[in-house]
Amino acid sequence: MTNSDILELARLRAAVRANGDDAYLWRWYSDMMEDHRLVCKCLRGIWSVEIDGRPMAENASFDLVLRSAQVLFKARTALNLV
Repeated sequence: MTNSDILELARLRAAVRANGDDAYLWRWYSDMMEDHRLVCKCLRGIWSVEIDGRPMAENASFDLVLRSAQVLFKARTALNLV
């Protein structure tokens, strides 16, 4: 196996991982929206996410604000703070 083959394999593995992470994020998002637990707002180009009425994250990037909110929500759930 050549160096370029190894790099290509690493790229493919990263792409598969990213696709899985994205699918998990959007399933989580749709479940939270369906249960009316998550609210997304945009004010002056800044997105904010609240879960169960509690502010979770703010960012100019919708993708990043959702990823941040998901991580914080999972951490709070693990610590029984939800």
